[in-house]
Amino acid sequence: MHTSTGEGAASLLQQYPLRVLVVEDNRDLAKLFCDLLEVMGCATEAVFNARTALDSARRQAPDLIFCDLRLPGGMSGFDLATEMRNDQALSGIPLIAVSGYAEGAERERALQSGFSRVFEKPVKFAQMMEVLKEFRKA
Repeated sequence: MHTSTGEGAASLLQQYPLRVLVVEDNRDLAKLFCDLLEVMGCATEAVFNARTALDSARRQAPDLIFCDLRLPGGMSGFDLATEMRNDQALSGIPLIAVSGYAEGAERERALQSGFSRVFEKPVKFAQMMEVLKEFRKA
């Protein structure tokens, strides 16, 4: 896990940085996502499949997870959300779905699986900041 604090984010995350897990199989996109979150004052970790995400969440209990819905390895983002919501130790961690197909049935399925929100790729900086502010207050 690596951290970086941007000056504008310092007021948002005064006490401690939010620990954010990014689950994205596209490594370049995962790095970009982490870089943006770090500019906003978060501590990030990127993982590239759902099984690794479960292991990481159990090991370090992130404050928030951004997760792609379509992941390799036989376990999708939908499966990850369902498994987390059925695990008492992980059920309270907020999940934000990120997908290139975030409309209609896929959006509804994501929400039913346990995601709090669904963002279409590319996720906008303002959307990320809004989520961080919301969950920082919680």
